[in-house]
Amino acid sequence: MIPVMKDQAFRLLTLCGTFLFVAACATYQAAPLPEAETLASAPGPDLQQLKVRASELQHPLLGPLAIDLEDGISPDEAAVVAVLANPDLMALRDTHDEAAAQLVGAGLLPNPDFSGSLDHPYGSGSQGTVNAPTLGLSLDLSRLRGRAARVAAASASLDAVDLGIAWQEWQVAQSARLAVLRVAMLQRRISLLSEQLGSETETVNTLSGAVEEGDATISDLGIHQAAREGLLQQRTGLQREAAAARSRLLALLGLPPSSEIRARAPSDQLFSALPPSEELLKRAIHQRLDLRALELGYRAQEAAVREAISQQFPSISVGMTSAKNETALKFLGGFVSLGLPIFDRNQGEIAVQRATRSRLEHEYEARIASIRAETAGLLAQDRLLGSQLQQSREGIGRLAAIEKAESEGLRSGDVDRLRWQQLRSSLSELQQQELALLQARLELRVALETAIGGLRMTQEVEE
Repeated sequence: MIPVMKDQAFRLLTLCGTFLFVAACATYQAAPLPEAETLASAPGPDLQQLKVRASELQHPLLGPLAIDLEDGISPDEAAVVAVLANPDLMALRDTHDEAAAQLVGAGLLPNPDFSGSLDHPYGSGSQGTVNAPTLGLSLDLSRLRGRAARVAAASASLDAVDLGIAWQEWQVAQSARLAVLRVAMLQRRISLLSEQLGSETETVNTLSGAVEEGDATISDLGIHQAAREGLLQQRTGLQREAAAARSRLLALLGLPPSSEIRARAPSDQLFSALPPSEELLKRAIHQRLDLRALELGYRAQEAAVREAISQQFPSISVGMTSAKNETALKFLGGFVSLGLPIFDRNQGEIAVQRATRSRLEHEYEARIASIRAETAGLLAQDRLLGSQLQQSREGIGRLAAIEKAESEGLRSGDVDRLRWQQLRSSLSELQQQELALLQARLELRVALETAIGGLRMTQEVEE
């Protein structure tokens, strides 16, 4: 009776094990790609959802923001929208799930190995004998030996991936902020050129009538006609730059090319004083997420080196066996299997992991050196642009006072239009130079803010 009960218990245990194995297995579900035509005609992100998500944004370098795109988009709004809606970032965030899956895999315990055999006696002398089954159950302990190091490596890698994603989000946010500033500044320069072009066109029309009446020479007309054509070409070039910058902005925001959006920039820009390069470098070291990601990557590699070294020791497997011989005599025992590391002591894997650790160390050192050179170079350029911008504004102030007096003389008939137009053209060129310098310094400040990793370099004054 007892053997029968043992037999039924074994069968029940086998059925339960089979059921649990099948229930825990993953099932395949097809996931075809969406149609390319559908993706190409997508309307873009929902504005209301963006407003809610922007007000609840949690990011190491970007805070929540209340966005309102009815009156245009500001640099800060563009930065937040880009983080939430940029298609490339949506794909990049999937790497978190990949790294998380690797962490799960690193912590799994090894599966036990089950073995079985059956010997059937036959031939002379086999009368009165029975089949001789042998069952075995074993577990490889070598897998347990490196588990802690693998989990530590996978955990550090996951944290490094998350910081890498956040750093890429910061890069995209800053690119969107830069694109808004560029579009807005180019529009200001185009508007100034249009005003200058209108003035030059009026002068050309006046000279055309004066030439017909003999009050002006064809040479004067040709000079101003050439100046007008030059202004047209300049405006066309700036319009092309603005169109390219607008396309870049829409792509960063995840909006269709046909979207109508106005870049809103401050009416004036107050540039805050910058600390010395040593202070900027110190802030960058503490604020840059990519440096923290590299540190975590190095920590993960340290764990990988430990895991590789632990695998040089003998592999050990333990198990138990249950057997019955042909005379129905039963046996119950255990065994230990020990691998002898005579030739392969994991030397190759250890060398690879150590070389990788050395490479990561040098990459970290190179990144620090690159940040130091970048911040020092940007700081030097900012000081130069600040000096040039100050000189340009002083020159504009002096020339604008003269132009104002000449303009009053033109209205009263005491000043010749040609002389005023030359003065006006010179003033407009200086104003164009000022806007170009202002745009260059704004873009440089964004680049410096990007390099530092979150330090605001400007104070914006809205219209």
